[in-house]
Amino acid sequence: MKEELGRTIQQLRKVQCSTQEQMADAVGVSVAAVSKWENGVSCPDVTMLPVLARYLDTDVNTLLSFHKKLSEAEAASLINRLTGIFFDSGFEAAYAFLMEKIREYPGSDMLVLNGVMALSGALAMNGDREAAERYEEEMERLYEKAAESEDPAVCSQARYMLASRYMGRGDYDRAEELIDRLPDEPAYDKRQMQANLCLARNQLADAGEMEERKLMLAASSLSMVLVTLIEIACKEGRTEDARYLAEAAERTARALDMWEYTAQLPWLELYTHMEDRDNCLKTLESMLASVTDGWDYTASPLYRHMRKRAGEEGLGSRMREMLLSTVESTVEHDGRYAFLRDSEEWNRIISAGGGTDRGAGLDET
Repeated sequence: MKEELGRTIQQLRKVQCSTQEQMADAVGVSVAAVSKWENGVSCPDVTMLPVLARYLDTDVNTLLSFHKKLSEAEAASLINRLTGIFFDSGFEAAYAFLMEKIREYPGSDMLVLNGVMALSGALAMNGDREAAERYEEEMERLYEKAAESEDPAVCSQARYMLASRYMGRGDYDRAEELIDRLPDEPAYDKRQMQANLCLARNQLADAGEMEERKLMLAASSLSMVLVTLIEIACKEGRTEDARYLAEAAERTARALDMWEYTAQLPWLELYTHMEDRDNCLKTLESMLASVTDGWDYTASPLYRHMRKRAGEEGLGSRMREMLLSTVESTVEHDGRYAFLRDSEEWNRIISAGGGTDRGAGLDET
């Protein structure tokens, strides 16, 4: 009991972004006492529990319910609610909801990780640089909290996301340190074994969904590999190779019935490096239109067993609005896209919100 209660106190303190010294000073005890609580050496006196609960922005029942855990399905449901709150009420309301749930379920590292990833994606889609800068430290603290998880999968994913953030701001040494701590690929495939087990039990729908999700993830990963190779080829001056890679990436996306957005992404990478304004703008417009059209992957024989998750329906127009805002902000601030600015076509896309025929006028490559 002492160990679990101590872990809960430590987790809630970190959610508050407080040090042991700050908490000790606020509740009127020594730093040594706080350390003993968090290390499971001793428990707070019963009269101290209401004081601790107030400081940790929770209640005594929640503080003592250290056994309370979220299942994976429950955590996913909360993330769907978080996404809905973001679209309906904005980022700050979504952030407040996540922090409330983290305090309610302090032992759910999966909730912390998936929540901060969802919020980070929402900030990126929103294109609100001021909010992104204002919440930068809070987002990073949540990733750091998840990176301390005892769950290897959560820990590794959080370290991966932190390393990506460090690279994005040029802090390559810290990124390398985290990358070196990531595990190598395991010699076994747990999900494949789970699918094989379902197949052996004749649980065909479950086995099919597991394999189809693996296929979709592999297709997305392959797309990003090819986009990276396009960037390398362009930087090395191998334009024809880059074009060949873009063609291969589009063919692969279409062969695997991926989203139209995914099929156009390699061309955006190529045209951006070539500073081909006309084709770059047409590709952007096509990608924006594809978000509105949506992606009914369940119509493909490749993904027949996959079920759409709650909240996926009806997000197209809202996602397109957010994506348009992100694109507009990126073009305005990122020097790589300076060649797109001040063109009539760019201004038309922004003012109209995209949405023309996504195939019209694209370079036949």
